[in-house]
Amino acid sequence: MTWRTIGFDNQKKTFEDLIKQGALSHAYIFQGPKHIGKKMFAQDLFVQVNGREKFDSTDPDLFNIAPRVTEGDTKIYIEDIRDLKTFLSFRPYYGPYQFVIIDDAHRLTPEASNAFLKLLEEPTGKVVFVLVTSQPQELLQTISSRGQHISFLPHNDKIVAQSLVITKLSKTDQELVTALARGRIGWAITASESGNIKDIKQAVVDFSTILKSPLAERMLFAKTLFEKQPYQEQVNYWLAWAYTNRATLTNAHHVLSQLLMLHQYINQPQYNHRALLENTLINL
Repeated sequence: MTWRTIGFDNQKKTFEDLIKQGALSHAYIFQGPKHIGKKMFAQDLFVQVNGREKFDSTDPDLFNIAPRVTEGDTKIYIEDIRDLKTFLSFRPYYGPYQFVIIDDAHRLTPEASNAFLKLLEEPTGKVVFVLVTSQPQELLQTISSRGQHISFLPHNDKIVAQSLVITKLSKTDQELVTALARGRIGWAITASESGNIKDIKQAVVDFSTILKSPLAERMLFAKTLFEKQPYQEQVNYWLAWAYTNRATLTNAHHVLSQLLMLHQYINQPQYNHRALLENTLINL
């Protein structure tokens, strides 16, 4: 069997054996840090289970659910689950399995979670649900208990570096991306795309400078960053850089704690993001 996903050999072997034995469960929870390849693994699993030649997101036996981030949404709503129910009301088109991938499954609203639970409790025909999440503790407990949890851990730097060989980055930039990726291959590949590496370098320079700046400059920087957008990605770069350089960073534990808290809330629309940026930079 051919997998696009890099690494995760134990997980691949487990599923290859299950497929051969015809012993697949009807629900799995793929859990682990963001951007390490969980969703791609789920897509590859669909290919293996249904004997396709390659992955096709428009395959009639595949149903994808995820927050509509490009439309400004951060949640998965009950309307998405209603669409899923309609999908499951039909027989597999090619088969043998219908396959459902829910990315960022922890973003299900309470209403969507309860509606999905009913589908999970009473699966019809041959269907495999894969819930992909970086925050499994946020899943409804009754959903969590009905799926087999498969953990995905970050890759070592050697594997991440290998994934960057095909890029046009210089050796120095490859080393920077590898260090900041912290085992997240998906993040590393995205970071290596045209223009992103320049933004990362600038974000690192800006953050290391602001750590030494007076409060007035920090406040101005927060205001400018908030107006500039998208600031969430900048926070990701800061956190990755601070973690990578924690051995030499002054007051590293405090800086990391503040950035982790900021990272947790900065992606949630109900909070005042400008105030979050200002308070964090003031308290660093």
